[in-house]
Amino acid sequence: MQETHQSGAIFRRIIPFLVLSFALLIVLAQTHLASQSAQASESIPLITPNGETSSAPNCRYGATPLGSDQIPLLNTLRAGWYVTFGSAAGSVDPGNGAQFVPVILVKQQKDGAGNYYPQYLIGPDGLTGSSARNYVKNLVSNNPGGLWLVGNEVDRGPDPDEIESGQGDVFPDIYARAYHDVYYWIKEEDPTAQVAVSGLVQVTPGRLQYLDLMWNAYLNAYGTPMPVDVWNIHLYILPEVNPQGEPNGIANVALGTDPTLGRRESGGVASVCGQNSVYCFAEHDSITIFTEQIIDMRTWMKEHGQQNKPLILTEYSILYPYEEDGGSCFLQDEHGNCFTEERVHQFMVDTFNFMETAVDPNLGYPLDNNKLIQQWMWFAVYTPYQTGSASQLFDENLVNLTTLGQQFQTSASASATPPNLLIERVNTPVIFTGGGGTGSATLSVSIRNNGNTDVTVPFTVRFYANSALTQEIGSVVVNPTVRGCTNGVHTASVNWDNLTPGPHSYWVKIDSGNAVSETNEGDNIGQGIVLVDPQQVLLPIVRNR
Repeated sequence: MQETHQSGAIFRRIIPFLVLSFALLIVLAQTHLASQSAQASESIPLITPNGETSSAPNCRYGATPLGSDQIPLLNTLRAGWYVTFGSAAGSVDPGNGAQFVPVILVKQQKDGAGNYYPQYLIGPDGLTGSSARNYVKNLVSNNPGGLWLVGNEVDRGPDPDEIESGQGDVFPDIYARAYHDVYYWIKEEDPTAQVAVSGLVQVTPGRLQYLDLMWNAYLNAYGTPMPVDVWNIHLYILPEVNPQGEPNGIANVALGTDPTLGRRESGGVASVCGQNSVYCFAEHDSITIFTEQIIDMRTWMKEHGQQNKPLILTEYSILYPYEEDGGSCFLQDEHGNCFTEERVHQFMVDTFNFMETAVDPNLGYPLDNNKLIQQWMWFAVYTPYQTGSASQLFDENLVNLTTLGQQFQTSASASATPPNLLIERVNTPVIFTGGGGTGSATLSVSIRNNGNTDVTVPFTVRFYANSALTQEIGSVVVNPTVRGCTNGVHTASVNWDNLTPGPHSYWVKIDSGNAVSETNEGDNIGQGIVLVDPQQVLLPIVRNR
């Protein structure tokens, strides 16, 4: 029988596996996705609460497949979206319409000694300049209307005794520049695309300082707030520094931030667990801290004028492994407890329940009924490495669901709701005829779907000149998939001709033919106004001589 592993020994054993996961799992996923010859396992029928079989995805729930052979398993899980840590989806179809969310790799250039240069690199080949721009635009052209993640854990630098990091490894001011360029390259190629920032390792005071530095660097460089369509986080409860306050090789100190803000290890002392400055191993599955991190992120967003934006969680689970170890287990926390299957299962249930129900009108996203978080991603479908192995959803043969996989499937099924189209914004055109005659205006409405299943049938949007909706101006059919969970915005527009000078009100109704079965039909009508030849005030031009 091997001796029980207490925290000092735990620390030495767990570090290599934590580091391994973030570096090698990315390589593993991309390598497997490059080979499309793997055969998918036989799908397990999905049983919905009413007893019917269905493969409709629930966009709240995502899972990370590490290899092309795991992608079809998303159908069984009823996962509605997935991340592979790569930028191309490959040719494997999940089979249920689950959305692939690509990651555009961002790194900072360094020399052989680990010294940082003020230059960012894009993609696995470390491209710069026009090559980087062409690379991004080519990716976007092959995935129109997509959601793009710019970087992956860019805040995490290398371990204290290493030069390279398996993560983004970018200082906040350099990331601000990289994000600016990639954002506009994406929008140039596809104005309908949505762009999200890199998820940081977790949401702690040090990571929030990284966000502050990034935000301010962007504002100072470009004179405008950072244009983020979707905010993105990872959520792990990991110590950032050792008891002496030095980066510890687990979460590490966020690059460019104050090390004194780092969450400390316990040093094996159970009595320090619960202190704000400490993240114990025992707190890795704390629902209290999990909740705090999401609220802290939403608070930061509100303080920076970003409350009216979606927030997604693109990676979380239990990283610490559980293995029978001669009457003990691979890892015990400060209280002598193991990360057993039952313990991880409880964490999954608690976090799912919180994210499904947590709403706050002061912090939440208004277009999603004030929910704090719109979508979440469990890591992973299956990992062959120890890190994260306690959290996998399928067995090693990729045939049978684990207990966690069964819970994932049940939760995604039980919470499935129909789509719900709603109006985000009705525009207010201002036109000038030049001579006081009639003019033409383009009327448009922005549409989202805050249900947790997609709209996959065409529907009609009609514009009217009166509130009774009897004087039709024009109509347009919206045919593309409208993703749920407010993921993406669609615009419908028509022209209104022969408008005389003055204000002209108009009304719009989405899904006017009731083609979509929705949870709420009361949010489908909106009103706008067109201003034709509004009064102008001409001011003199003053030039310095």
